[in-house]
Amino acid sequence: MMAKLDPHTLFSIFEKGDEEIYQEHGELDVLKNPYVLLGMVLRGIENYDIMCLLYRRNYPEEFDKVEPTIKYKYYNKLYAYLLRINIDEVEDMYKIGEGYERDNVMRAISNMCDYYESLEEYEKCATIVKYKDLIFLKQLEFFINNSH
Repeated sequence: MMAKLDPHTLFSIFEKGDEEIYQEHGELDVLKNPYVLLGMVLRGIENYDIMCLLYRRNYPEEFDKVEPTIKYKYYNKLYAYLLRINIDEVEDMYKIGEGYERDNVMRAISNMCDYYESLEEYEKCATIVKYKDLIFLKQLEFFINNSH
């Protein structure tokens, strides 16, 4: 008999996120770095996609039933990291999009925006679009500076 998938504990392996690990090691200042926070969002979305593939392959019918609840809970946790970034200071202090592959960052942020748009949570979309714009501008700036 197959165990029932619980949408509240299914991804508990990721409940102890990067934030808790940094806290355990006394690295609380790192959690103020927008570069680190954006990286946590990027890794979180990548991890979510991998876990979905695994669960969908092994428990297709059950996973389809609980996936909307899991995704909402998980994406909201990742969205909370974006809210902690002061986007006005990012452009001057950090070079987001250079340390992480720009395409992966843009894909993850776009994925998150599309998800919230499908739920008609437009306030979250508006916040996420600011990051898409910032990353696009960094891509454009990088292209202009390196095209000579």
